[in-house]
Amino acid sequence: MEYLALAGKGMVDYGWRILYASMILFVLELIFGWNKYSLKSRLRGALLWVVYIAITVAFLTAFNALWNKLGVTPLVTITLAEYFASENKLVTILGWIAAPILAVMASDFFYYWFHRAQHTWAFLWAFHAEHHAIREMSAWNSNHHWTEEIFRIPFIMIPMSLLIRVDPGFVPVIAWLLIGAQGQYIHSHTRLSLGPLRYIVADNRFHRIHHSVELPHWNRNFGSFSSVWDMVFRTAYFPKRNEWPDTGLDEHDEAQTVREYLFRPFQKLRGKA
Repeated sequence: MEYLALAGKGMVDYGWRILYASMILFVLELIFGWNKYSLKSRLRGALLWVVYIAITVAFLTAFNALWNKLGVTPLVTITLAEYFASENKLVTILGWIAAPILAVMASDFFYYWFHRAQHTWAFLWAFHAEHHAIREMSAWNSNHHWTEEIFRIPFIMIPMSLLIRVDPGFVPVIAWLLIGAQGQYIHSHTRLSLGPLRYIVADNRFHRIHHSVELPHWNRNFGSFSSVWDMVFRTAYFPKRNEWPDTGLDEHDEAQTVREYLFRPFQKLRGKA
């Protein structure tokens, strides 16, 4: 019963964050949008978000409860607040901004390689392709397949919990909110980008290239939060000023129903067996 209560709380908190971020970005898309996308695609995306949140939060809450019970601790813990401790108030405030960014960048290193694996291994691609099939990509219509959060357990959560924990120390609420909205923002089609900051934090123009239908853009920009790892491993492609490609896949369109969203990857894999 305690697990169910935790899952319910996590689902509600996560759901509200998605709602707030998507609504703000929806308004920005209407005012400053690159594309004119249909309300139907946004509503379908919202419905799939509900399904995604319900499944993944419940599953991950169960895993976290089990993992915490095992008492797993990382090999190394880095407390970033120590590096920004200063009598100079400006340095301290800059640390409040830089520390959470650095902490998420550490996690993004593992995500970067997981994401590359999704584009390399046929089994993982069968699920990730559901995300790349989206043609009218927006803050609302940007769902990954629900299984992807489960695959992150062996590729990201377990390695990080065994190897390294990066503690940012005190983080202003606004910083956590902005970081939490990153997933919606990088899939939005607003013209508001991060400018030069995109060389550290990925923006929607950077991530749009990853979803592009154009051949020169394939296998580029794997980072989710940061563009740094793409630069380090030479997969970065920074778009030109008005470069805004179409998205989608030739093999199939995005899921049109909840049933298709839930089961299509499994059906594809079974058909290849």
